[in-house]
Amino acid sequence: MHKLRLFRLILSALLDRSPRDPFAPRTFRVRVTPFDVEFTRAVSHAYLAWCGLGRWYLLFHNVDWRQLLRERWIPLTHSEVIQYKRAARWFSRVEVTTRAIWWDDKMLYFEHRLTEGDALAALCYSRGALYRGRQRLSASETMPGLPAQPPFPRPAIVDWWTSGTDAWAAAAGSAPDPAPASPT
Repeated sequence: MHKLRLFRLILSALLDRSPRDPFAPRTFRVRVTPFDVEFTRAVSHAYLAWCGLGRWYLLFHNVDWRQLLRERWIPLTHSEVIQYKRAARWFSRVEVTTRAIWWDDKMLYFEHRLTEGDALAALCYSRGALYRGRQRLSASETMPGLPAQPPFPRPAIVDWWTSGTDAWAAAAGSAPDPAPASPT
């Protein structure tokens, strides 16, 4: 089901003639199917998959496709933080709205709002980058029309994230090395 949704988003982005605007939020809708729901009737994994589609959809509308394919850019999500408000019901429509909220020379930060009707079902923040081989590309390099620095204040979630990254790196550096594997 996920691949069909991705294919549909690619087609709609290719056929869309609206001007590129990296500041504009992009919205698409999905219908919750039994394939999206876990045994426990939770859709938490589906919410994260739809956020991934939202990132793709935003990129499809703002990246030069020819350059992406020619230079073999690879999008990589570094991390996601999500807050669930409510589970989506079977066969309901969920609207996924994705927008870029911040960028720097290393990362592009996204906000994803998943709504069912007028109710917020989940709020997700994610960050990632495009790579050419092992080289990380800056957001302003990959999206035409995106300035080197955002023209609005830095969101608090980005400050929290970057301070957390430093703490995680310090913790990982002070962690003991795993025990060597025993020879068999």
